[in-house]
Amino acid sequence: MRFIFTALLLVFLHVNSFVSGQGKPSWSYGINPYYGGVLRYKEDMPKLDMTGLHGIELYTVKMTNGKHRWEKLYNYPHIGFAASYFNYGVPDELGEVYSLASYMDVTANNRKKFQWRLNIGTGFVYSTKRFDAQTNPDNKAISSRISYVLRGTIHHEIQLSEQYYFNLNLAFRHYSNGKLNIPNNGMNFPVVGVGLRYVPNPQKIDFKKDTTSAFNKKLLINLMGGTAWREVLREDYKQKAYSASLYLSKQITRYNTLLLGVDGFLYDKESVRKATQVYNTQNTAVPEDQLVDDDGKQMAVTIGTELLFGKLSVILQGGAYVYKPQIYYEATWYQRYGFKYQVTPYLFPQVTLKSHSRTADMVEFGLGVSF
Repeated sequence: MRFIFTALLLVFLHVNSFVSGQGKPSWSYGINPYYGGVLRYKEDMPKLDMTGLHGIELYTVKMTNGKHRWEKLYNYPHIGFAASYFNYGVPDELGEVYSLASYMDVTANNRKKFQWRLNIGTGFVYSTKRFDAQTNPDNKAISSRISYVLRGTIHHEIQLSEQYYFNLNLAFRHYSNGKLNIPNNGMNFPVVGVGLRYVPNPQKIDFKKDTTSAFNKKLLINLMGGTAWREVLREDYKQKAYSASLYLSKQITRYNTLLLGVDGFLYDKESVRKATQVYNTQNTAVPEDQLVDDDGKQMAVTIGTELLFGKLSVILQGGAYVYKPQIYYEATWYQRYGFKYQVTPYLFPQVTLKSHSRTADMVEFGLGVSF
């Protein structure tokens, strides 16, 4: 269900694109080969040492035509869907990966024949090799067959004709399972590439700026509940965690909404007990009054923003703990990144990644109401 839920949010992005493109949508198709290397950012991962990584990506994109206001606000972005393959160059430990992702591609000026463009997106990745304590102990980066991918690409596109575009790419990929399995150090790699995009039926689009300054300034109260599955120790079963949020939201510009509120988290008591026991075993200097079994609860204050793309929003939040008795990690704050889709003016599903700095804590799947 967790993967289906995330996939639905990606589909919503495309639904927005398809609906706004009624009439004469302009589709294009492309191919990008890549070459790069895996970043070794921890000493205990010897196989991640700028390997001879190579791969290829096939994609399709649609040019928005300005039917919806957010398309004009973001200068008529492209909405893309990409399928990619990468070979890490270390077949026995790291293997190969296949991914499907959705992304948004933006530029400062759609009229130029020479454009700098940026695309950011997310999706799923399948890894042929993963961590196994007995058979593959050196792969501490990936421990799940299915993981999430966060992708970003800067590319310089050159128009060769009305139908063909050549591009130079500098890209970065991050794979992680959001602590569904551990170890979950994640895979990070930069790649460079060249590519070609083909537009079979070019359409003339009259690029107009959005001149409407009005937006909804009403202060809203939001309630949201969520759940997550996570692995605390190297076990075969998953622990559940729950979250609840109460926050105020107010749109402050045409592009974003300000969020301010409180978060509550409840972790499985058994997983907390086991993690605390491991920590106590490894840290004998911990004071006796801290060696307690806590109740798995956390409370925090949070502030953030939502970037608005029609009914779809990109969530960026930061939180500071005001109650966190757990001693097996020292974080005093966390971040949240994710997507929210406003099904109705009052109801929204969302999926978010909660992390402590670069360490994932859990992927939350939630449902909320606004009033």
